[in-house]
Amino acid sequence: RELNAGKFSRSFVDSGPVLEREVAQRAGLGWIGKHSNLINWKKGSWFFLAELLVDVQLEAELPFTRVDCGTCTICIEACPTDAIIANRTLDARRCISYLTIELKDPIPLELRPKMANLIFGCDICQQVCPWNRDAPQSQEKRLQPRPENVAPQLLNLMKLDQAAFSKRFRNSPIKRAKRRGFLRNVAVALGNWAHVEAIPALSLGLDDEEALVRAHSAWALGRISDLQAKTKLEEAKITEKNPEVLTEIETALAVFSLKAVDLRKFTD
Repeated sequence: RELNAGKFSRSFVDSGPVLEREVAQRAGLGWIGKHSNLINWKKGSWFFLAELLVDVQLEAELPFTRVDCGTCTICIEACPTDAIIANRTLDARRCISYLTIELKDPIPLELRPKMANLIFGCDICQQVCPWNRDAPQSQEKRLQPRPENVAPQLLNLMKLDQAAFSKRFRNSPIKRAKRRGFLRNVAVALGNWAHVEAIPALSLGLDDEEALVRAHSAWALGRISDLQAKTKLEEAKITEKNPEVLTEIETALAVFSLKAVDLRKFTD
């Protein structure tokens, strides 16, 4: 702006519809790895891409043309949901980052068990990438995680009402998922834990005002082999009006019936 007064400019940092990886590769910053992230030969893939759009003629850099993933397929093999395709593309419909952040609807049943305890995003493909073994860590204070969110207690997260959610995650990208999406993710994680200690928290979810949270809480309770979980589902079935939630409740109760049949095979 100082050099070109009156000229247009707009900046983005993971905040706008810009094909930033393609632009970065063309600007010579690195190559697109098999996990579809941009890899820099010095920094790996642990960095933000920032763009500054201007209406000023600039000298273009040469594109980066060397591909250095070679025969490595570690990221493809490590992806829990098989979202990474061999031709350097990603099936976003299966990516845990998409499922937990961008998806506003119910998470597909077949993918829920593969999500483990991931409740907002996933970096497994970057964590296993050899180019990140010696990648420098940022010392920027603003990029450091908040202590209370490093390893949060899932049981407590299910207690967050809208006010508490907004306060805890103020100025955090977690708000992008909104409370309903975030608690949906927490319910799935508790279902994958499948411990009786999760029943009270999931019972709260089963009574939540958001149908999305109730539906996934029902699924999670169906994963817990305990009579108390079954009772909660039966009680909810009587009062629930939402057809999608009812389907989840009935599916969860059917799981209990199957478990009972399997148990009789060993006791008869």
